[in-house]
Formats: sequence, structure tokens, C-alpha cells
Amino acid sequence: MRSLKFFCFLPVLLMALAGEAYAAKSLKPQRVKSYAALKRMLSQRQTGSSLVYSAIAQQITAGSQDAASLASEAVSSGSNVAHFETNVQVAGVDEGDGVKTDGDYIYQIADGRVRLVKAHSAQALAQVAELVFDDGFYPAELYVEGARLAVLGNAWQGWEEPAPTVKSGTASTAQPLKSLLWMPPSGSNLATAKIYDISDKANPRLEREVALEGDLLSSRKIGDSIYFVSRNYPRYYLYLPMLGRQGRRKALNSQDNLIPHVSDTAVKGGDQRVMPISKLYYFPDFVEPDYVVVAGFQLSQPALPADVKAYYGSGDLVYASHDNLYLSAADYTTTNANGAEISNPSTRIYKFALQDGKTSFLRQGEVPGTVLNQFSMDENGGFFRIATTHDSWSWDGTTSQNTSWSNIYVLDSAMQRVGELEQLAPDERIYAARFIGDRCYLVTFKQVDPLFVIDLAAPDAPKVLGELKIPGFSTYLHPYDADHIIGFGQSTDDSGGFTATDGLKLALFDVSDVGNPRLEHSLTIGDRGTYSPLLYDHKALWFDKERQLLGFPVEVAEIPADADSGAWGMPVFEGAYVYRLTPEEGFVQKAAITHQTQTDFGQWDYRSYIERLLTIDDQLYTVSQSRIQSQNLSDFKQTGFVQWEADAPEVPVDDLPVIDPLSAQ
Repeated sequence: MRSLKFFCFLPVLLMALAGEAYAAKSLKPQRVKSYAALKRMLSQRQTGSSLVYSAIAQQITAGSQDAASLASEAVSSGSNVAHFETNVQVAGVDEGDGVKTDGDYIYQIADGRVRLVKAHSAQALAQVAELVFDDGFYPAELYVEGARLAVLGNAWQGWEEPAPTVKSGTASTAQPLKSLLWMPPSGSNLATAKIYDISDKANPRLEREVALEGDLLSSRKIGDSIYFVSRNYPRYYLYLPMLGRQGRRKALNSQDNLIPHVSDTAVKGGDQRVMPISKLYYFPDFVEPDYVVVAGFQLSQPALPADVKAYYGSGDLVYASHDNLYLSAADYTTTNANGAEISNPSTRIYKFALQDGKTSFLRQGEVPGTVLNQFSMDENGGFFRIATTHDSWSWDGTTSQNTSWSNIYVLDSAMQRVGELEQLAPDERIYAARFIGDRCYLVTFKQVDPLFVIDLAAPDAPKVLGELKIPGFSTYLHPYDADHIIGFGQSTDDSGGFTATDGLKLALFDVSDVGNPRLEHSLTIGDRGTYSPLLYDHKALWFDKERQLLGFPVEVAEIPADADSGAWGMPVFEGAYVYRLTPEEGFVQKAAITHQTQTDFGQWDYRSYIERLLTIDDQLYTVSQSRIQSQNLSDFKQTGFVQWEADAPEVPVDDLPVIDPLSAQ
């Protein structure tokens, strides 16, 4: 009975805690005063469960890592030929991607290299140069600005010092940690930016390199300034909790183990060094002992040192406007109340000013709940808006309970909460969010897909204007025009007594009457098993509002007529679909483009999976690892292509051993 009374009271308790414990804060980071102070601070921090994952992930990825505006608008920067940029969240704030174009050339990450391909005109598609990396660097993102190409990614750096040791039982001799089941990493990633002078496209020249210890978290380019963020744990934490007291003390006595390493060819010839204490900060209430390194530099100033600062405290997602960068950090700290363990996750938001390749910390705020992705954050008119899912749980030793709802918060320039809209869609989670001007469009889901239209014109009084409930859900929302929103997601099927995902769903919502949003057109592609990277990567969308065309990569699956209930479909097509979209006619398919040479799924080449679509002049280019192909936008007939064969294996295929699967059992 005691547990029952407690859990009947629990939702009220959680709401109270949410309202009191997560009041917005303005805690500026403190400068680390000395190395001794840093040692004392870190010695008091305990690592969480994410540490083991981070360490193992580094081992796994070390040798195998490969690689918004109302619409992406036609531009002519760097070229007199109209072309389309990467689909980004904020117009004028570029986001790194694996494919870029300047209107004359296409730059592509493929097979761990970067290709420079002459693309205009389409009939003369040809590779003119290739960047090959032999220093353990794996490219992930590209930017192009005039005569400079920026290649960002992670470089693996092995550590020269031997692995720490621990004592085994009562034996006096120590054994390396490598002999244990859990092996510490033998090195770390360096988030690296390589800048090339491409004024001579056939002979790119490495002009600059900046490296930050840690994994590349995110980046942005504003004008000719690049900002990027890395995240990592201090080295010695990767060996905990296996080090004993003496080993812990010894690790704390090494600056190499505690302070991030950076290098910049504009400083001392690019020699790697630990950051100076004057560039180290910490958030007074940070929980995890990891750090983020925030760096900025100007492409046009290769001799000017990058602005680099490190902050001890977590970081998860990045949103950037023209003037500010916001870094979110989820806090899953648990509390105890009335004998029960309660988790009320919150999100801290760190605000940095951006100007001419330099960053400066401004303010910190905090809100209840956690953030889905970058589209859950936005800045408008000096206010920061954020959508969160408040997902709480509790455990009293015998019974657990979960409650969830969605929230919208508005923070002022000082990161103080001035407006809030809480407890939307109880027991559901946010699946998509999009802020546009004075509105927020929010999709939550459990069994149906509520689309909320939220008014933010009065920052201190956000309110729901309208709501639409339909089957399925959207994971990405894209503006079509002032009165319409496009939703990309999945249809659902609950005929089996539970809700299961089905085919890929496209939807056009009419929001001209904000009090009564309606589904104007929808289309379902394929059956269960149909997939598009657009579901979780907005950069996979090509949208040309002027031509009323959109396209995206897709793998279509269909369920045979005689299949059992609940069966998954078999892939029948891989490539890209192109649609004409108008409010009058809805989605009208115009093309299905593939790079596969075989129709049988079992013979498809993974390198031929189309990853991106882009336009230059009147040509549509489809890009895969094995091929770049051009099509007329008028009839989508092929006009040109350039092909790459896969690298030959180090061991000839004929010499590889043949394994009998039966004898191997």
C-alpha cells in the first residue's frame, strides 16, 4: 500500500521537481587556476556508464571509420553557374557534409579519400584530383569556400607510453591491463581540420592543419570562418576503475593524462602540445569528467593561430545561428525522494558568441528534459527556443514507473527562462521539431502522430494554436512555403495488437489555418523495411522550390502477397526517388534513379548506394561511392557519368581460403 500511495503521488512529485530543480541558471565557467587545482577537481569526479562505451567505441572505430532555411537556395558563390548548397538548418550557416559543390566541381568523400570532380559541363564529368591520407586520418565532412577546401574528420593517434598496469590478487608483480577482458585503448582520436588551396584543382596543396584531441562532435562554417567542437575524456579516465589508488595518483601527476592536446600549423610548425592552463575552463556543477574543445579559425588567414578553448563538462548536440553557437549537454543525475530513486533528466545549454573565427563563452541555461537533435533548438529575435522530452523514471526497490511529456521553453539573451509550455502529449516522445519564425511545429508519437502548431510570437507566453492527429509519424519536417510543411517519416500498422512501423511516409501539411492544421497530401513508399537516410539525416534531402522538385535516397522493400502477417518486405529497389510537389497535386513521381547494375538484391553493390542528390545549372547529379551520374532536369535522362572501381583486396580473391559453413559449425 505504501508503494501504491507513493506512485499515485509520483507524477505530481516529478512535476514539482521539474519546476524547482531545473530553473534556468547563469553559471559562467570558471578558469582553471593551476594544474594542482585541476588535479584536485578531477580526482573528485567519478565516471559514468558512458565511459566504458566511449573507450570501447574508440577501439572499434580507430581503424574502421569511414566516412535552414525555408529551402536550400540557388547560389552562385565561387562560380557563375547556379547550383544548390547542402540542405541546412539556418540559411547562411553551412554544415559539413560528405558531398559539396561550388557549381563547377563536385567534392566527395569516398573510400576514405576526397575526390575533386569536374562536373560542369555534365558531358565531361571527370576526376581531376584525389586526396589520399596515409596518417590515420578518416575524412567525415567537407566545406568549400572560394579557392579553399576544408576536410574535417578524425585522425587516430597511438600513444607511445605503455599501458598502465594493475596488481593481480596478492601477487607483487603487475600485469598489463591488456591482459584483462576489457582492454584500454592504445591511443585516441584527434578531431582534425585539413585546409587545402585548390586554386589549381589538379594539384591541391595542403595549406593548414588544426587538430583537437577527442572525437569530432560537430562543425559549422559562417562566411570564411570554421568552428568545430571535439569531445573526449582525459586519458587516464579511460583506464578507470581498474587503476588502484597508487595508479590513480600517478596518472593524476601527468599533464599528458589530464589536459587536452592540440596542434595548429600556424603555431610552432604544428607541433602537438598540451593546452595552456589559461585556456582551460570548467563548469562548476559539471558531473562527468569529460571535456569539449571549441575551436575557430578563418580560412583566409592560414597564418593566424586558431582560437582554441577547452571546457571540462559534457556536450552532446550543436545548434548555431549567425552570431552564436549553442552546445547542449544532457544531465541524467538521479536523486532520492521518500526512499525511491528518481531520474529527472535535464539539459544544460552553453552559449558561445561567434565572430571572425573566434569564440567566447556568454551564458549557461538549463531546462527540464532532453533534446532530440539540432532541430529541437533555435534562436530568433534574441531569444533561444528549445523543445525537450521530459522522460522521468523512478524505482523504490520493488516497483518502477515512467512518465513522459513534451515541453517548449524560451530563454532570453542571458539564458534565463522567460516562457514555457509544458506537459504536451503525455506518455509520448518528440519525434520531430522545426522552429520557423514565430512558430514551432512539433511531432510527438506513441500510436498516432500529433502535429502541434505552437505560437511563439509572445516569448513569455507560448501557446498551442492547433493540433492534428494522424497515423504514422514524421522524423524530419521541412518548410515548403509559408502555409505548408513537408513531413518525412514512417507509416504505422497497429492491426496486430501493437504499433509497428511500415513503409516510408511523405506528407504535406496545410498550416494556413493554424487553428486547424490538416493533412493535404500523403504518400507511402514500399512496405515494412523501406528505408531512407533522410529519416535521420536532413542533408540527404534535395529540395528545389523553384522547380517544385524534391528527391532523396531510398531503399524500397515490398512484402510478398503470400507472406505471413508481420513479415518484413524484401528489397526491390535501391537508388533515389524524385517527386514533383505542389499543394494542388501533391506528390507526383518523376524519376527513379539507380546506380546498381543488377536487379537482384543479393547482387547489389553497397558502393553503388546513392547517398546525395544535387543540382548544377539544369542537371541533377546523383552521387554514390562508385559513381557520379548526371541527368537532365527536364526528362531525367542520363547525360553523363564517371565511375570508380573498388580497390583490389590486398589478398587476391582467388587466393582467399574457402570455408565450408557446415564444417565450421
